[in-house]
Amino acid sequence: MKNNLQEFLNLNGKILQINSDNFVYELEIEDKDVILIKDLYDDCIETIKTDDGKIINIEDFDRFLKKNVFIEFVIAEIRRIGFYISFNDFILHNRYQMPKEEFYIFEFTYLSTEGARNEQIEKYKVTVLLIDILTNKSKFTSEDNGKTIFLMQENSVIEIPIENIVYEEYLDIKNIHPLSQYIRDIDSYKEKNTIYLNQLIDFLNNKSKIDRFKELLLYFEEFYDKCNVAFEYYLSNFSVNKIQLELDNSVLEYSKNIRSIINDSQSKLIAIPAAFILGATQIDYTKPLLLKNFLIIFSTFIFSYIISIFIKNQKNAIDIISDNLDNYKINYKNSKSTEFESEKELENLSTLINNSYRKTENELLVQEKRLNILQICNWGISIILALSVIIIFFASNYKMV
Repeated sequence: MKNNLQEFLNLNGKILQINSDNFVYELEIEDKDVILIKDLYDDCIETIKTDDGKIINIEDFDRFLKKNVFIEFVIAEIRRIGFYISFNDFILHNRYQMPKEEFYIFEFTYLSTEGARNEQIEKYKVTVLLIDILTNKSKFTSEDNGKTIFLMQENSVIEIPIENIVYEEYLDIKNIHPLSQYIRDIDSYKEKNTIYLNQLIDFLNNKSKIDRFKELLLYFEEFYDKCNVAFEYYLSNFSVNKIQLELDNSVLEYSKNIRSIINDSQSKLIAIPAAFILGATQIDYTKPLLLKNFLIIFSTFIFSYIISIFIKNQKNAIDIISDNLDNYKINYKNSKSTEFESEKELENLSTLINNSYRKTENELLVQEKRLNILQICNWGISIILALSVIIIFFASNYKMV
């Protein structure tokens, strides 16, 4: 049978009487109604009567245009097109899964495709979604005497019967949002799936078997809070420790680079004091204008220039490490913030990163200051030697005068 729900709802009649197995529908027949009624007649209609109680043969139905007739629809059959008299009737035939086709509940004047909000329907929808996801997560299910779900996680197993659900009573309106969130969350991370199922088994283990699903719905907000606490505890022990380990490895790598620069500098910059001693001892201060003195001073300036180039290279290496460090901090923070953007324990990620690199950054500043001091000492040797010769020259001339 094709789906004639919309055509049925567009009829210009009304329900007059609802019985245990049928309902009486009063209709003023129009041309557009004839085909639909004939289509429904064999399966969904018991009788069609005139207002004086005479039974109408379906072949003669179109002779009663513009007249009122009384049609007795079979409830069990009209349900096949998605029309339900009551919410209880709807639940009875869709206990564990939402209908895939559109449906209408006469008691609520609720049409599924219109998207109108109804508290009872909302409770039903989220509950069957929970049943569906638990069924998918189950090791196996049993359909004997109702539906029973068997959940297994690690070394724990639990049996959850789902047979006496009263959707409108068990689930409080305040639990709709956390239940919807739970359904979305459980598959968001592999770890959440494991933790949430463990929490579900722990939560229901001490409940009586027959009441487990009822207790879950009644106290779902309390259960979901336990899930969140368990997951946050997991993250605080896993994510932060993992990040700290990665940061420590990075800090160690940057520290090694700084030490290699310093070790390389030490072996070369020892020449600065050696050059000063050598130059000072070789200059003849009794005869300041000797060519030898000028050659020594000229050589020290050449030496200072060469050493200054080396020191500049070391400073450039320090600057590169500093820039890499800043970029690494920014990129690492952004990548981790994106990966765990909804997790509260990473709110202080900036503080964690800054604390990890503070010692390395301080070391960079110290080494930059040391290189600046070495640069001053380097040029100071040549300048001091040159000034010493000039001072002695003027001093000796002053004495002669």
